[in-house]
Amino acid sequence: MIPFMSSFGEQSARPRQRITLEKLQWILIGALAAVSGALGYIGFLKHSLAYGPERTVSDIIYLTLQLFAIESGSLPGTLPVELDAARFLAPVATAGAVLKTMAVVFRDRLRLFRVGRMRDHTVVCGLGRKGTQFVADFSRVDSGIVAIERDSENDNVRTCDALGVPVLIGDATDITLLRRAGVDRARHIVSTCGDDGLNVDVAILAYGLAARRRSDAEPLRCSVQIADLRLSQLLEEHGILTRLEDRFEASIFNVYQLSARRLLHDHPLDYVGITPDDPRVPHLVIVGFGQMGESIAVQAAKIGCFANGCKLRLDVIDRVAEARKEKFRGEHPAVDRLTDMTFIEGDAHDPGMLDRIRAWSEDEDTITSVAVCLDDDPRALSCALAILSRLEQRSTPLLVRMADSIGLATLLESEGEHSAWTRHVHAFGMVDTMCTREALLHEEQDKLARAIHEDYVRRARARGRSDSDRAMRPWSRLDESLRNSNRQSADHIPVKLRAIGCASSAEPLDAPEVEEFTEEEIELLSRMEHARWCSERILQGWSDGPRDHEHRTTPYLVGFDDLPEEIKDYDRDAVRAIPGYLKAVGKKIYRVG
Repeated sequence: MIPFMSSFGEQSARPRQRITLEKLQWILIGALAAVSGALGYIGFLKHSLAYGPERTVSDIIYLTLQLFAIESGSLPGTLPVELDAARFLAPVATAGAVLKTMAVVFRDRLRLFRVGRMRDHTVVCGLGRKGTQFVADFSRVDSGIVAIERDSENDNVRTCDALGVPVLIGDATDITLLRRAGVDRARHIVSTCGDDGLNVDVAILAYGLAARRRSDAEPLRCSVQIADLRLSQLLEEHGILTRLEDRFEASIFNVYQLSARRLLHDHPLDYVGITPDDPRVPHLVIVGFGQMGESIAVQAAKIGCFANGCKLRLDVIDRVAEARKEKFRGEHPAVDRLTDMTFIEGDAHDPGMLDRIRAWSEDEDTITSVAVCLDDDPRALSCALAILSRLEQRSTPLLVRMADSIGLATLLESEGEHSAWTRHVHAFGMVDTMCTREALLHEEQDKLARAIHEDYVRRARARGRSDSDRAMRPWSRLDESLRNSNRQSADHIPVKLRAIGCASSAEPLDAPEVEEFTEEEIELLSRMEHARWCSERILQGWSDGPRDHEHRTTPYLVGFDDLPEEIKDYDRDAVRAIPGYLKAVGKKIYRVG
């Protein structure tokens, strides 16, 4: 399997909301002032009654307030114990308030001074759940973090304070504030402002600031969150943000896409292995078709090329399925060419719908998985358990979207008296496992994709391809769309291996090791690779025609048997190189089935 390395799957610490030390100190100062005021009032009242002169309420209040400035309390006669205590407590409260105020003022100045001295740091714009999680995860390995947040009352500002991360309050699209955050000196800027338009604006401003960097400096890496799946794909394909410059390197990230990739890696649709003579059809049921459901459907279409040549079957259940269908097919018309996709309007809790899901899971002609993609944790778990109750402990994987890796998600992964009913139920899509430094930078999980690209460059150069070609650039300067093409190729390697009864592992397995494939296996896997390549091109809007990258036409969107022999050899060479790709990332292939 491809190495979504351990760090990609690790859970990072979830920021916890709590009463901060600063807030507690202000509470204590306020309480001390209130007690001092009450004691002073009582003391002045008693002294007036005992010694005179008679004082009005306003006189007593005025004298009490003067205690805080050490301008009253010196009276003839014996002082009441309350007044004697207030004479000392009130100035203490005043001193505490003054010191705290000075500390806040100097802390803000110190924060600006500290930010002004930072170099090669990370700037995170927007402290919503995702932005705060990125701050928490980056701060575990990097002390140079600066956050920008518009709302000073956002609880996550205090979370950052607790982590020792300075927060600049203001609009991240304000060029002055970006300069103050040191974007022109930073190594990385992450924009998660919660609005795609704002995030694009931040990237454009960061590009302008990067132009001020020294020519020998490392490029500024700009990671932009684009939540809209179609917009994300369009920006990648057209290079508006991902066109690389010497001092600026932008990339688009979409948490839904990242979750879908990881989900179908960890829980593949061909989990039983589909061989060439297997008549069964892989079948994915998606319950709830928001952004997560759409991303899973698209990712499934990308890698749903199996050894038996059967089209992936997709069934979508949603309360507003018709509206979802029109939107999805308008944005992703090619998915229908690659899958048998049906939209069903209804609620998965309904007995009739539960019976239909049970029938699908019992159909011996399909290999069924169910993904519950509702955006409310209790409702998603309720739906999953309702489905599970009808599955009669069958082996159908039941995948449930959860917001966090604690709480209900922990229940799903528990080992104990409930492990029998959770054996085939798995949580996915948790923010605190997807919004991490590793998931954002792709450093570990891209190792296999990089190995594929480097091998492609080597083979293409041997065939005489010019180094000026955009596809021949080194990985660090490669367009994001071409990086994604290599990632899709890497994602499909486990599907190929399962088709021939193999698996990859970094740890030795008690099974025969495979150093090269047989000629029959090479021919089968080459057919699968060509089908995957065709799916990738079709999803990107390519069509049949003369070879023309600009107009997205190619003569090779045909069956493998109809390809020229020299084009077939491209696929064969790529397949023969798979053991070498995996060896480059520390894995070996074993024949396990």
